[in-house]
Amino acid sequence: MAGDYWEDAVYSMPPLAPLERIDATVVFDWIEANFSFDGGKIDWRLVSKGHTHWRIDDERVMVEKVIGEIRERVSVDSAVEHVGDGLSPYGVRYSVDDAVSITNALLEIPEHHYFLAENRAWIVVVSTEGDLDVLDRFNS
Repeated sequence: MAGDYWEDAVYSMPPLAPLERIDATVVFDWIEANFSFDGGKIDWRLVSKGHTHWRIDDERVMVEKVIGEIRERVSVDSAVEHVGDGLSPYGVRYSVDDAVSITNALLEIPEHHYFLAENRAWIVVVSTEGDLDVLDRFNS
């Protein structure tokens, strides 16, 4: 369970404080129903179409790349959903207008991050080990 620090000090402060909260278990249930896992992470070897992988060791470069990948995919009339697999107390939903500041703040939390389109057309996954995986589910 997430400690009080993450909920009280991180999610209660801007830019995360005003975000719509979502049930992370609903998102994780969808992920688990649609992907195979290997050692607690999506087994990307089994995803053949629409998948791109980068190994990025520079934290600043990683943040910029993740923000770019999300902004490239999210449309004005949709939202990004985020869940973390360790310290985030719940999932959040945000718009393209807030993509830079919110994505940056979320990536400060040391956990694996899952950013998804509301309609699940794409998913961006960031591991704490420096892996960035992007899947365009319908555009491949």
